[in-house]
Amino acid sequence: MQRLAPLMEEPVDQEEQEEERGGRSTRSKSWKKWIKTQLQLMVFHKKPDMKVLLSVLGCPLFPVPPLSKIYLQQASSSAQYIIQHFAAATGCKKLAGGIKNTFVTGKITMTMVNDLTGSAAVGSASSVAHKGCFVMWQMLPEKWLIELVGGGHKISAGSDGEIAWRYTPWLGDHAAKGAIRPLRRALQGLDPLTISSVFSSAQFVGEKEISGKDCFVLKLSTDQTDLSRRSDSTAEMIKHVAFGYFSQKSGLLVCLEDSSLTRIQIPGTLATYWETSMSSWMEDYRAIEGSEVVIAHSGRTDVLISRFGETLKGGISVTRMEERWTIDDVAFDVPGLSVDCFIPPKEMKMEFQHQDGKRLWSNNPKKMSRIALGRYSRYFSRLKPLPYLNKPSSLSSAASNRDGACQTGPPPIRVGLTESTGRAVFATRRIGSGDLIHTAKPVLACPSLVSLDSVCYLCLKKLMGSAKFYDRGVSYCSQECQENAKVGFYEVETRADWSSFGDYCRTHNFKYPLMVKRLCCMVISGALPADSLDILQPAALSSEMISKIEDGYGLLWNAFRKANFKDDDVAFLTKQWYTAVLARIRINAFRIDLVGGSCGEDLLSLAAASVEGEGAVGHAVYMLPSFYNHDCDPNAHILWLQNADARLMTLRDVEEGEELRICYIDASMGYEARQALLSQGFGFSCNCLRCQSGD
Repeated sequence: MQRLAPLMEEPVDQEEQEEERGGRSTRSKSWKKWIKTQLQLMVFHKKPDMKVLLSVLGCPLFPVPPLSKIYLQQASSSAQYIIQHFAAATGCKKLAGGIKNTFVTGKITMTMVNDLTGSAAVGSASSVAHKGCFVMWQMLPEKWLIELVGGGHKISAGSDGEIAWRYTPWLGDHAAKGAIRPLRRALQGLDPLTISSVFSSAQFVGEKEISGKDCFVLKLSTDQTDLSRRSDSTAEMIKHVAFGYFSQKSGLLVCLEDSSLTRIQIPGTLATYWETSMSSWMEDYRAIEGSEVVIAHSGRTDVLISRFGETLKGGISVTRMEERWTIDDVAFDVPGLSVDCFIPPKEMKMEFQHQDGKRLWSNNPKKMSRIALGRYSRYFSRLKPLPYLNKPSSLSSAASNRDGACQTGPPPIRVGLTESTGRAVFATRRIGSGDLIHTAKPVLACPSLVSLDSVCYLCLKKLMGSAKFYDRGVSYCSQECQENAKVGFYEVETRADWSSFGDYCRTHNFKYPLMVKRLCCMVISGALPADSLDILQPAALSSEMISKIEDGYGLLWNAFRKANFKDDDVAFLTKQWYTAVLARIRINAFRIDLVGGSCGEDLLSLAAASVEGEGAVGHAVYMLPSFYNHDCDPNAHILWLQNADARLMTLRDVEEGEELRICYIDASMGYEARQALLSQGFGFSCNCLRCQSGD
C-alpha cells in the first residue's frame, strides 16, 4: 500500500485542519476514507491485459479542445441551440464563472476480450473483470488531474493548460502531442460545462435513435493541422472524429462516440492500420447532493480496436474492451486546490523543435532518442525500396572511386535518428571527397509545364534533335520509357480530360498538384500503392493553405469522375489523402537540375551548374535522399546528370559516423536570405555552424 501513497494526497488548508480537529465531518475526509476502503477491497493480481485496458480506457483525451469562451445565452447555429437545451437540463449555466474547481471519486470495472478471427460476434469468449477506482480534480476546463488504480497498477494524467501528460509504470512520463484537449472521462456526462464548451462548435448532422431515445447528432472532427502535430515518422493519425447524441426530449447527453484511425509503419516494413472506436452510454442522470447540477452517475464504455494490413496474415485482428463506472462523490470548490496541484513532472517538457534541419516532437529528447533509435537505427540496405515502374531498386548500391570508375557494393551509409533533427543519414566508413555515396531512382517524377516538349515524359531526360518517341501528345527519350510510362500511368492519364486542371496549375504557377495527378494515375494503374509516400515527413499546412488546396482537389476529382472511373479505382482519392500527399511532396520534392556530364566530370563544375538552375526540368520525390538533413555548409551534394536518377556525392572527406548533409537551397545566398527561404519553404530555422557564425 505504501507505493499507492500519492493517491491519498489531497490539498488541504488551515481551515480544513481546524474542522477535523473539531470533529466535524468534511467531504475531503470522507473521500480519503472511501479510497482507502476501496483499495483494501481490491485484489491486486497483475495481468498482462490490464496494461492494455488502462492504456486505452484509463485516461484517454477527447479529439478536440474546448472553446476558449462559451456563450450559453446565444444560439447562432443548430448545434448551439442543442447545447443550450443541454445546459438548461443539466443546470450548468449556474456553474459558469461560479465555481473554482471540481473534485470527483468513482469506481470502475474493466474487462477485455481478444477476438483474433475478426468476426463480428464475440461469442462465448471468456473475459476477466478488473476492478479499480479513480480520483479526479479539475479547474475548468483546461487544468485537470486524474489518478486511477486497478489490477495492481496505478496510472495518472494531467494538464496545466499548456502541457498534457500521462504516467504509466511501463512507459513512465510522456507528453501528449497536439492541442491541449480535455479528459474524455470528464465528457462522459460528468462535466456539463466542458461538454457545452466542446460541442458548441460542432456540426449538426441529423437525428438518430439511441437506446430507445430520439437524439440529435452533433459531430466534431480533428483538423488536419492537429492531426499532423499528433503524428510522427512512425505513426500517422489519419482521422479522429467524435459524435455526441443529445436526447430530443430531455436535452441530456445520451451517448458519446469517437473513432480514430492511425497508420503505423517502421522503415523496411509494411504498414499496419489501427482503428479505435470508443462508445460511452451515460446513465443515472441526477442532481449532485446539495446542488442543482445534474450529472451522469454511472455508465458504460465499449471499445473496439481493429488492426489490419498486409502484415497480418490472418486478416483483421480485433480487440474488444468494456468499462463500467459509477460516481461516488462530487464536490465543488475544494479548499486548498490551486494551480500548483497541476504542475507536470519536472522532467516533462513538450516542444515543437525547429532546429538544424527538420522538425521533431519531443517530450524528453534524450529518452525519445533512445526509444526511436531502437526502432529505426538500421542500415538502409535493410529498407525495402518502393518499385518505380517495374525498374530495379529505387536505391542503387553503387559506389565509385575518385577516378569515376563505378563499382558495386553496399552504400556506406545508415539511417538513424538524432535528438534535434529526427531522421538522418550517417557514414558507416570513411568516404573520400568527390566520391559517389549512392544513386537513387525516384518514387515519383514529373516534368514542369514549361519542359513538357523538351524532356522525356517519364525520366525527364532532355530530348535531343529527332531522337524522340511520340505518344498522344507527349515525348519520350526511348521506347523503354514509352512502354514503362504506358504501363505505369499514361494509359490511365489519357482516359481523362486534364485541360481545366492544367489551366489551374498554369494560372497559379503550381507544380506539386501535377505530381499528385501523376501519383493518382500510378495508384489506379497499380504501379504504386496509395500510401507510397506516407513514410515521408509532411509539411505543416496552415488553414489558409489547406483552403487553397481544395480547388485543385475538386478539379482533379472531377476529371476522374467525368472519365467514368470505377468508384473502387478512385476510392483512395479523398480530400484528406490529397492534402496529406501534397504536404509530403511540398517538403520532400527535389527540383531536377540536369547538368549533363558523366561519372568522371569535375564535381565542382557540375555543382555550380546545378546551383544556377539553368537545367531545371521538373521535380521528383525519393526515399533515401529525403532522409538527408540540411546544412548551409554541406558535406554532400545531390546531382542529376542525364535524367531524374539522383547521384549523392561528397563535397569533402567524411569520417565514419559523421552525418551526411546536403543544402536544400542556394548556399551562396546571405544569412538572412537563407533563413527566410528555409522558414517559408521548409518550416524551420537553420542553426548550423555557418548560420551560428552569421555568415
